[in-house]
Amino acid sequence: MKLDVEALFRERLHRFTAEVVRYGQYMANGSVLMVAVFLCGLLAYYYPSLVRSIPAGFPLPYALAVVFAIFVTRSPHRTFLVEADLLFLTPAESGMARYFQKTQVYNFAVQSIGLFLVMLLCLPLYRGTLAGGGVQGWLYWAVPFVLKGWNVHASWIAMRLPDKRQRAAHTLGRFGFTFFLLAWMLGEGSFLVWRHVPYGAVVWMALLVWFHVRLQRMGKRHAYQWYQLLEMESGLRRRFYQIAGQFRDVPSLRQRVKPRRWLMWVARLIPYRTANAGRILFLTVFLRSVDQAGVYIRLVAISALLILIMPGLLAKVAVAVLFLWMSASQLKGVGTETRHRGRSSLLPLSEQQQRHAAMWVRRALLLAQTAVSVLASLL
Repeated sequence: MKLDVEALFRERLHRFTAEVVRYGQYMANGSVLMVAVFLCGLLAYYYPSLVRSIPAGFPLPYALAVVFAIFVTRSPHRTFLVEADLLFLTPAESGMARYFQKTQVYNFAVQSIGLFLVMLLCLPLYRGTLAGGGVQGWLYWAVPFVLKGWNVHASWIAMRLPDKRQRAAHTLGRFGFTFFLLAWMLGEGSFLVWRHVPYGAVVWMALLVWFHVRLQRMGKRHAYQWYQLLEMESGLRRRFYQIAGQFRDVPSLRQRVKPRRWLMWVARLIPYRTANAGRILFLTVFLRSVDQAGVYIRLVAISALLILIMPGLLAKVAVAVLFLWMSASQLKGVGTETRHRGRSSLLPLSEQQQRHAAMWVRRALLLAQTAVSVLASLL
């Protein structure tokens, strides 16, 4: 019996869309979304003054090229695969080309939305300080989306490489290729020009030929890396569940851990005694958590960056308070995962002592974020 890949793709897409809509309703009703909207309004209010504060000698075209190149080059592939597909779909690999073509179209459409928002955000910078009209204005919108389509296609072929280091090198090469073209376009042909010789265009053409040859070889030498595709799909789904978990409990969310030896010194600052057993356990589990600690570190870094660039004291305080509130909402899960897994039952602590320990860890993390915000405001 021949596999109907068209029907399979429609069924998988419909199932995923229904899940996104269901969790999207919880997010729309959550107060975190209102905080994010207020933060966007605050940034929009101060955005013109931030644009005017850019120094005259700042290489804005190349800075924009770096930002655009990051969003253009990053091309994760959602394939809607599940673990059972390793058993049932791998025998039909030769007939899956049409299915994966549809997933590439889907990924390009979804990722183009984020790219469009970034370009729309940077448009005042482009028009205010660069020649943003005429043909150059059309190139501003057209070239990044053309490069995005090429990156989605090229990264999909590179997913056939079995070695992660080769895929990383390919991604770095795509970033350089994308940056060269965007810098040459945004700089109106002045990027890497010496004595009227456009070396930037020469480098870009050389990279284009190299990529064309490499992609042709990859498509012929390597088959689909099903485990790699499933790992990427699982990572994208986990990231979605992680975001939804800030608004509602997600049963499908599986916590991941990393050693993070470079960060374990923080837990060793707590004196080692029986009374601190719960604090040490909860803080260690938090620091090793990929999801919880990752979100917390990103929130602290983004808040510090925004505090640095905000022009007024009132705006800095508003940003600090908003991000503290979002961190407090995210840190509600500290200690919960450990108790659910039964690790805390090994400790000679009552349930009340464990709750106090988890609360202490949350307060310590919020105090650390407050200290970082104060230091950022003083710089």
